[in-house]
Amino acid sequence: MNEEKYIEEKVGRRNPFVVPEGYFDTFADQMMASLPERQPQAKRLWLRPLRYAAAVVCLFMLGAMAWFAFSPDKQPLQAKTVNVSTDVAFDEAADYVMLDNSDIYACLSDE
Repeated sequence: MNEEKYIEEKVGRRNPFVVPEGYFDTFADQMMASLPERQPQAKRLWLRPLRYAAAVVCLFMLGAMAWFAFSPDKQPLQAKTVNVSTDVAFDEAADYVMLDNSDIYACLSDE
């Protein structure tokens, strides 16, 4: 509070900041004159062909998907049934993993 009283005694209640007459009349023109000219960004120039290429690739992929999806020559896949007895399949699996009878008995035992 003492600092405020000291400042008020030295300066008083008047506003020390004064704007010159007509300052804001020419302010916009002065500001525009002091700004540098804006150059086009090179970044956007090289992105344009890249965007076009990406659009062409997407259209090509969509066209290919539509062609394969709606092709009249397409035959539906039919499931093949194979009748294999469980003994043959088990023997083939045992041969594949190279288990002998003692290993199989050890796996099937309760111990």
